[in-house]
Amino acid sequence: MILAELIKDWPCEVQGGSIRVEISGITDVAEQIQPGNIFVARKGKQHNGWNFVSEAVEKGAVAIVYDQDQPIEHSEVPHVWVPDCSTFLSYACKAVVGDKIELLTVIGVTGTNGKTTVTHFIGQILQKLGAKVAVLGTLGLWINGERQDQNTSSMTTPPPTYLYPIFAQCVDLGVKYIIIEASSLGLSQHRLDHCPIDYGVYLNMSRDHYDEHGSKEKYELAKRKLATFANKIIVNADDPFCLNMKQHHVRSFTFGRHRTADISVIHKEINGTSTVLLVQYLENPVELTMPFVGEHHQQNVLAAVATVQQLGYSLQIIAPSIPYLTLPSGRQQEVENDLGIRIIVDYAHTPSALVAVLQSLKLISKKKLIVVFGCGGDRDQGKRREMGKVADSYAHKIWLTSDNPRREQADMIIAQIAQGIDLTPYAIKINRKQAIESAIAEANPGDTVLIAGKGHETTQIIGNEVVPFSDYEIAKEYIKLLKTRLNDEK
Repeated sequence: MILAELIKDWPCEVQGGSIRVEISGITDVAEQIQPGNIFVARKGKQHNGWNFVSEAVEKGAVAIVYDQDQPIEHSEVPHVWVPDCSTFLSYACKAVVGDKIELLTVIGVTGTNGKTTVTHFIGQILQKLGAKVAVLGTLGLWINGERQDQNTSSMTTPPPTYLYPIFAQCVDLGVKYIIIEASSLGLSQHRLDHCPIDYGVYLNMSRDHYDEHGSKEKYELAKRKLATFANKIIVNADDPFCLNMKQHHVRSFTFGRHRTADISVIHKEINGTSTVLLVQYLENPVELTMPFVGEHHQQNVLAAVATVQQLGYSLQIIAPSIPYLTLPSGRQQEVENDLGIRIIVDYAHTPSALVAVLQSLKLISKKKLIVVFGCGGDRDQGKRREMGKVADSYAHKIWLTSDNPRREQADMIIAQIAQGIDLTPYAIKINRKQAIESAIAEANPGDTVLIAGKGHETTQIIGNEVVPFSDYEIAKEYIKLLKTRLNDEK
């Protein structure tokens, strides 16, 4: 593709160079420039791309795209002014990859909580049904249940410079369906503006990312964008915000507990650590046996089932795959041990997510429920006291600790959480490793220890430093140490 072809239908002004130049790719990261690339000098939160134009030209950039009022210094290279670099980047990345991505069926899943779980549930069901499927999001790229090695960006919803090459790769590998997490930040930052989304799935809406968006209203506005991109939306009828999305789309399908939903739960029964749901669509009730307990698991399974049903599979065909569903890494992940203690690692980092996992564990806990958690720094401060209240309502003992404090002081964050705790005994250990070890050390056989907030994460952000840290590995290593001590005492 030549530059002239790329920009012919896009509002722009060009200075210098030739628009007949051949394009090999596009990026907004100067250090990733390859000869023949376009460099989009986008202004971000931390860096201004315009400051890297000279570096990009030196590395072989054949055109510069910008949206700022700046003097041109490299007139031998065409400089293309556009109204907004972010929207152009989305458009151009799709155009460079070409139309073959239309061969994919793209499903975008959004919600404050549950995106990772639902995308993987959809993928697992489709895989059981014989389809070749990709899942893309917080945990990277998975194809037919196998984690792919390539760099997929650390963002929940990858930027278009990553997204469209992944789409192209999936087409080349014969993938039919790709399920992606559509985060509110990804939507608001135009990463999915030109994405050919066939189905948009709305799970829930609660407070998180308010600070990043500037207000609750802007957060909701970002979520609504998915409906403008999707050919059809699938919404949780039990969530007021999601149900309201029906007014923003002519084609919608609903799931939920109430019979007004298109797919609804008409009966449920808990059997130990599994739940049997009697689900109805039209006049045909179908029994789904899911290997989990808890309302949030029911909603997540129902969302996945509704989505796969909309892809053309009947509930009768879907049902046999449900008992084999497994939770993704860091989602109610059990740390195996023979101490008689149930140790769970979970990503719950919002009040609603913490309620969901604690309610679930309350159903299966034999004795005391101990919870270890903190809150992230440089994030919504309003949720901290609320999360303290949640823990206060369900736990027998609370260990308050650091999460990813970033540029805030961990003790100040913990003090805000503690304001929500009235009755439950709690202890403070800022060092997260020590807090996890202390919680496990005080647990007795039959107790459950929940380590919440970081889930699958393998690093901790303290100030500007990113250090290796895994809740799961810390717990696993401490269990080994305890076993060694017990053996030495015998």
